[in-house]
Amino acid sequence: MSLPQIKLDERTFQDLVDEAKLRIPRYCPEWTNHNVSDPGVTLIELFAYMVDQLLYQINRVPEKNYRSFLDMIGVKLAPPNPARTEVTFRLSAPQPGAVIIPKYTEVSTVRTETNEARIFTTEKDLQIVPPSLKYVLTTANSQTFSDRSKMTLDKLPNPVAVFQDEPQPGNAFYLGFSQNISSNTLVVGLDCEKIGVGINPDDAPLIWEYWDEREGDWRSLELMRDTTGGLTVPFAEVELAIPSTAGQHEIELVSGSGDPLIAWWLRCRYRELSKGQPDYNKSPVIRKFSAYTIGGTVPVMHCQIIRMEELGRSSGESGQRFRLRNTPVLALNHAENETIMIEYLDERAPEIWKHVPDFSESDAKSKNFTCDPVTGEVAFGPAIRNPRGEIEQRGAIPPFDTRINMIAYRNGGGIEGNVGSQTLTVLKSSIAYVDSVNNRRPATGGTSAESLEHALQRGPRTLRARNRAVTAEDFEVLTREATSGVARVRCLTPSSNGNGNGNGNGEYERIDPGTVILLVVPEIDPELRELRPEHLNIPNFMRTDILDYLDERRLITTQVQLAIPKYQWVTVQTRIKSTNSFANERIKREAERRLYRFIRPVHGGPDPSMRYETPGEGWPFGRILYLSEIFPILQTIDGVEFVERIQLFPVTDISRGQAGNPVNEINPGARGLLCSYRHQIVFI
Repeated sequence: MSLPQIKLDERTFQDLVDEAKLRIPRYCPEWTNHNVSDPGVTLIELFAYMVDQLLYQINRVPEKNYRSFLDMIGVKLAPPNPARTEVTFRLSAPQPGAVIIPKYTEVSTVRTETNEARIFTTEKDLQIVPPSLKYVLTTANSQTFSDRSKMTLDKLPNPVAVFQDEPQPGNAFYLGFSQNISSNTLVVGLDCEKIGVGINPDDAPLIWEYWDEREGDWRSLELMRDTTGGLTVPFAEVELAIPSTAGQHEIELVSGSGDPLIAWWLRCRYRELSKGQPDYNKSPVIRKFSAYTIGGTVPVMHCQIIRMEELGRSSGESGQRFRLRNTPVLALNHAENETIMIEYLDERAPEIWKHVPDFSESDAKSKNFTCDPVTGEVAFGPAIRNPRGEIEQRGAIPPFDTRINMIAYRNGGGIEGNVGSQTLTVLKSSIAYVDSVNNRRPATGGTSAESLEHALQRGPRTLRARNRAVTAEDFEVLTREATSGVARVRCLTPSSNGNGNGNGNGEYERIDPGTVILLVVPEIDPELRELRPEHLNIPNFMRTDILDYLDERRLITTQVQLAIPKYQWVTVQTRIKSTNSFANERIKREAERRLYRFIRPVHGGPDPSMRYETPGEGWPFGRILYLSEIFPILQTIDGVEFVERIQLFPVTDISRGQAGNPVNEINPGARGLLCSYRHQIVFI
């Protein structure tokens, strides 16, 4: 339920005009022309407009009081979170030396007439290094290896059969590099003999993998380009995006030999055949191996670095406040020199002050300041009266007339940063040898700052929880406090009989005693119509913030698990008869809008008013969707004569968009939420 809009004075502009006109006969009876064309009425409207502006400011007093009350109980508006993704820089040509893409390099979307450019900044340096291929190994079982390095990497290389005479799953060849190739876009050159080996060149049973240092195992690689035709095309290339987690690995030629080869390893492995896929009848042969780098990938976040912004001059008084020009502000990072510098007018050296969350632990000598990320307000220590009646200074005061500068801060965040793939294509400043930039995946995790209404709803719950997670409601409240961007959260706990929580079909999913499972739905752009699984994943930073925050507040015997709901994707197919075929396009847009809003985990769900104009909180957890609910949604659209047929399809494979058989109802289960997937509207 939304909070009541309290107004100290409810009079509107028209009320003021009407009230003034009613006073005319009393104070000026000779004035008889009260039409809007009269100059006197124009003056009345002008003054009414000015008074209306004053009333607007007066009516904002309750909002200011609300903020003050929230500050008193320690509830602050959660700041926005920046969207994150990875961008790939591509070189104009392979370079003989390393190419450095410096940290804080800015890339953006294309600016249009209606949309401003969304600026993203790289989070670390990217080093694109020329690779040095040192080892070539072949193996039949990933246990015993044959070293083919000399015969393949010499000036006059000899052809090598990379698999067994009769290839079997598990056969592979390994490529070892002496340089760190992580985060690089690697192109492997393979001069293969053009022989018939029985496979379909466009569907070869091969998989490229790398050694993941973090997981300690082999992981599949993203194949960006492959012209080898299943290792049957001469002078072909494979382009691979090497992740940042790629690391060194030791391989012994013979198990137990004690003579390991240390390198950054890639391998091409012959995998199990899928149904109907043709097999190799003999091993492919490669005459020569080579490699070069053509680019690299680096993480970016939706923000812009602002440097050396002057806030003003100090008045020498307690509790001084200044405001940054660009808001919202991402959390300040002292390690990145995002802090305040006080400059003196004489020859004294500038002072660096420290950012703190509040002044509770500061004294008169503590050179601290606070920064509100939502409003961009920078505050210095106040003077407060202690219980003994004495005035205490909490935090030092910048000396009179000193210049106050913010060395650096990051402006950004918000749902507008959740841009799609292939949209970050503009390099804000030229870098030598860099030809282009792009993001292969959409940016996710961007959330807006918390609204005052939401914070007011959170305030009483915060007082009830008292910063301790005991009940299921406590966990839900504290999860929202831990980070911004949590749209919905549901806490699952073991039931009283120990059988867990029902899934809606009379079955139970067991939750171990002492375990709490939190189902978290991140905030998404309400204007984003078609959702995809990546939009609903929990960002890594959000997962870390929530678990760290709850770890300090949970009972020591409670184990907290973070999970995403079991999303059940739904497709609706319908046949509609319209009263006028010219309105078909309008009806189709409205029908799709209603369906996508109705079956949606956030900003949607069933609307009791049946108007489908105001978004709801989202589809309820575990609620069944019935076929009969779709008819009134479509039948009430202006211009629809009748709805001939509606079919509900649960999507069984979201990656392929494969739907199951039509059903009359869809039950997502106790941990499930329904989500729309490409509805189809057909006119008859």
